Amino acid sequence: MEFDANAFSLLAIQKACHRFTAVASFGVNLQSRDGKNCIIVTASPLGMKSEEGLDHLGKLLRNEALDQQLREQIRIQTEGVRNLILAHAFSKTGLIAPDGAAPAV
Repeated sequence: MEFDANAFSLLAIQKACHRFTAVASFGVNLQSRDGKNCIIVTASPLGMKSEEGLDHLGKLLRNEALDQQLREQIRIQTEGVRNLILAHAFSKTGLIAPDGAAPAV
């Protein structure tokens, strides 16, 4: 199976493959084909025999890859807000002194 490396990150594809490791083992490689970067995924089914089952696994993998890519984009877009919320939460714990120095123990 081939994924466009401009549309999907390697990490998103790896996470998608990991989701289905109970039914197949996967190889994930970044390659250049016809001048464009592609992520090539090979699957070795664990007990699945029919072509229909392999086709279904491929469709599930594509859906999961899209889900993981969107999660990655949302994580990047919300990183600033998440860090601000964490900084505010930790500022109320007393773990950090108000002036930024380590608290006296």
